[in-house]
Amino acid sequence: MSRLRQLITGVHRRSLWQVLAIYVVAAWVVFEVVQTVTEGLGLPTWFPAFAALLLLIGLPIVLATAFVQEGISPMRRHDPTLLPSAESDDRRREVAGARRLFSWRNAMTGAAMAFGLWGVVATGWLLLADRDDAAGMEAEQERKSIAVLPFENMSPAEEDEYFAAGVHEEIIAQLSKIGDLKVISRTSVMEYKERTQNLRTIASELGVANILEGSVRRTGDRVRITAQLIDAKEDEHLWAENYDRQLSDIFAIQSDVARQIAAALRAALSDAELSQIDERPTDNLEAYDYYLRGLDHEGRGPQEESNLRAAAQMFERAIELDPKFALAYAWLSDTYSQMYHWYHDRTEERMALAREAVDSAFAIVPGLPEAHRALGLYHYRLLDYDRALAQLELAQRSLPNEAGLVRNIGWVKRRQGDFEAARTYAQRAFELDPRGAGSANDLAEVNTYLRDHAEAERFYDLRISLALAPISEQGAYPAKAWLYVGWKGGTAQARSTLSEGSEIMASTPERLWPRTSIWLELFDRNYEAALEKLASWRGEAFDEQQRFVPRSLLHAEILRLKGDAASARPDYDAARAQLERRLRDDPQDARVHSSLGVAYAGLGRIEEAVREAKLGVDLLPFATDALLGQYRLWDLARIYTMVGQYDAAIDQLEILLERPSLTSVALLRIDPTWDALGDHPRFQALLDKYELEQ
Repeated sequence: MSRLRQLITGVHRRSLWQVLAIYVVAAWVVFEVVQTVTEGLGLPTWFPAFAALLLLIGLPIVLATAFVQEGISPMRRHDPTLLPSAESDDRRREVAGARRLFSWRNAMTGAAMAFGLWGVVATGWLLLADRDDAAGMEAEQERKSIAVLPFENMSPAEEDEYFAAGVHEEIIAQLSKIGDLKVISRTSVMEYKERTQNLRTIASELGVANILEGSVRRTGDRVRITAQLIDAKEDEHLWAENYDRQLSDIFAIQSDVARQIAAALRAALSDAELSQIDERPTDNLEAYDYYLRGLDHEGRGPQEESNLRAAAQMFERAIELDPKFALAYAWLSDTYSQMYHWYHDRTEERMALAREAVDSAFAIVPGLPEAHRALGLYHYRLLDYDRALAQLELAQRSLPNEAGLVRNIGWVKRRQGDFEAARTYAQRAFELDPRGAGSANDLAEVNTYLRDHAEAERFYDLRISLALAPISEQGAYPAKAWLYVGWKGGTAQARSTLSEGSEIMASTPERLWPRTSIWLELFDRNYEAALEKLASWRGEAFDEQQRFVPRSLLHAEILRLKGDAASARPDYDAARAQLERRLRDDPQDARVHSSLGVAYAGLGRIEEAVREAKLGVDLLPFATDALLGQYRLWDLARIYTMVGQYDAAIDQLEILLERPSLTSVALLRIDPTWDALGDHPRFQALLDKYELEQ
């Protein structure tokens, strides 16, 4: 008891209670700061626990520092005069120093040392762990990356090529549902169908560690599928299997392939992912066959109406054979809404059919990710971007590796005006689809809007080089030509780009780009050459998502810019009549209202011209649709310029210049549309201001 009493007395005498209290308070403050920093800076989740451990280790250091006193008695600690007179002055100074050294206040020095040591150790561990974790995570991500090369069609009937392609696409779709894998998009692997490169080269070009290759042979009611998974860097077979089964087992085969690959790559599979992988989309093999045919037609290019109509027929037939085929309903909905989007069938009835189809998909399989995607694109094509984004993000939870879905979200973001986020999504899609022309094009376009012209040029070049069929990518050439005009402010490189494209497209002259080539002549003030090019074009109107411009309206514009307003008047009137008739059929077409405003302005009907231009903006405002809305604002500025309301025109141009858009100082300087503003001090000041920023 006496020793315990002495210990308690020592604790009181050395003020350890105060030291303990101060340390606990300081440790609590430090711990709160650590938690805040961890959350705010995105540090590892283990960091707060590590901090708590070091704070506990520091506690005995502080207490030991405060407790140690080398044999100084209680009385002498408080009164140095009680030391024996026989002790020397040196001893007195030693004892007094000991009192100063081991007081509870000096214990705070020990605390500071403990916290300092804690900080050094924590910082070192954090930096080393971050580096190790980053390297480890990168290596782990690479190890779990895979590209599925096109499966070889070994069927006796060549027309079964679509079946082999469908099996290939479905296996990629199954793997894309596994969040722990990185799966390259089908569009990026198609160029390796007739490959000459070795697997290591292919893996390097696609940015993956593993390659899956195989073949499909269908004979009657039997199917034989071979598949082998290869570590491309080590040239090591990780897994291989031959499936020789009844055709009715096709879904079980696809499911097993996904499971075996996940196991071979040690990828985690959640219960939800397993459920998705094992789900049979239909029990009707004939319906499934039509479904695969529909995917084949849809993948040939939505810009061609015939492709979408053929795809719709295949999906409709699949649904006739199996009314419970939810996946076919989802794709049918997407096909219908694409017809509306690409102006093949711009009717409310078509979109009603699209909504009915996707609702049927949800009624059969609630939460079907492909149905969420179809519904998101339905809202997107109706310009309801908030609802579109919500549905697409729901779909992405179940399809984390679907490059097309990531692209879809990026499209919504740029329509909403968030071009930096759109670029992030486009970059992510490009990582999943590094050899896809569409992914490269998205990055080219978004960088153009952000006026990062050098990056845009790089991705346009990549888009052109990656095109498997140049005809399908013919739009890259005029887009790149416009990039050069808006960037360089001249036509030389733009003309060279169109010339290059014309050589590739020589076999299909109807697909060439008359509007772009005509405007290049206008930029150089070659008005007669522009008229000649328009005369050689056989179309009646430029019908695009951005504009609807009758041939007569463009002819009138060329004559007006040439300075022959009198000759332009009959063409303006012909365009007016055509546009008014079109609006009677579709009064909500913002493109047509803008063009009608131009026609009215050319006829001197100022109030009607401004009214129609504003109506075009109201139907598709820049704030609602930052992608297409910019064209309506551009047309409003053009009409204000035509009718002499220059300050109002400059107001619109300033909006376009201060936001991401295709409008640039270089374009405004070269376009004769704005020659009337040339001497206006506000216009010159605007160009000078943004020329420095761009």
